[in-house]
Amino acid sequence: MVRESFYIDSLSKGFGGFQTDFSKADFVFFGVPFDSSSSFRPGSRFGPRALREVSANLETWSWRTGMDFEGIKLHDLGDVAVVHGDSAETIRRVSETVEDIIGSKKIPVMAGGEHSMTLGAVKAFKDVTVVSFDAHFDLRDDYLSNKLSHASVMRRSSEEVGPGNIVIVGPRGTYRDEVDFVRKKGICYLSSLDIIRSGSQPAGKWLREKLKGAKKLYVSVDIDVLDPAYAPGVGNPEPEGISTTALLDLLHEVVDGRVVGFDLVEVSPPYDNGSTAAVGSKIIFEICSMIKSSGG
Repeated sequence: MVRESFYIDSLSKGFGGFQTDFSKADFVFFGVPFDSSSSFRPGSRFGPRALREVSANLETWSWRTGMDFEGIKLHDLGDVAVVHGDSAETIRRVSETVEDIIGSKKIPVMAGGEHSMTLGAVKAFKDVTVVSFDAHFDLRDDYLSNKLSHASVMRRSSEEVGPGNIVIVGPRGTYRDEVDFVRKKGICYLSSLDIIRSGSQPAGKWLREKLKGAKKLYVSVDIDVLDPAYAPGVGNPEPEGISTTALLDLLHEVVDGRVVGFDLVEVSPPYDNGSTAAVGSKIIFEICSMIKSSGG
């Protein structure tokens, strides 16, 4: 099971509206209600609750994989007992939790909360290629003197796995220092403008080619990769994003049996009408189905 970094909600039903016993589960879902480094609109700490609520009311059939999410064996542990204002300690607890889940031969599914928590999962895996779907590079060395900011999560992750093992899909909000860092380190990326102009099929082909040598993948989806028209409930909305369909098409090209874990972060219900949490839940449904349909 997991260490004391969890408080376990007495959930008769978990994410998706049902609960598989931990010993029988293939996937283990947990929330991280933390948003202390949010730089514009806080509120993603309420994301895990919103995702659970809407997930129990979505239809479960996946047209892309021909699978029903009700057949997915997923256990919902509850939420990590975060320490508000202490990113380092909360990241440590996330890392311990992920270590315990993968030690039990199960696939962790993390729901944020802010994107900085992805670093905890990356630290637990160490030897993965990280594929980040995000409106931002998140490659600042620090933000407001905080090196563990959500705006620095891919910078810290690159220090864990190496810049060559970071691929960023959908960025459009950045500034000169980040662009210079990307060029200097040779970090692979595909901007939202590239995707919009070329279409998701050529973009997916490019992405598959870039990842063909990767042995293990960790997929991180910051929901703000989507245009605010599709996902208004985020902390840092950026215009000219991709559509929900384009995102799911790209995920379908990437997600296979190499995916050892994934997260869905930055859903911020205070700025939402419920649609962002619905999209986020759908993405989790689809990624689980994609992993299972590919033999994962």
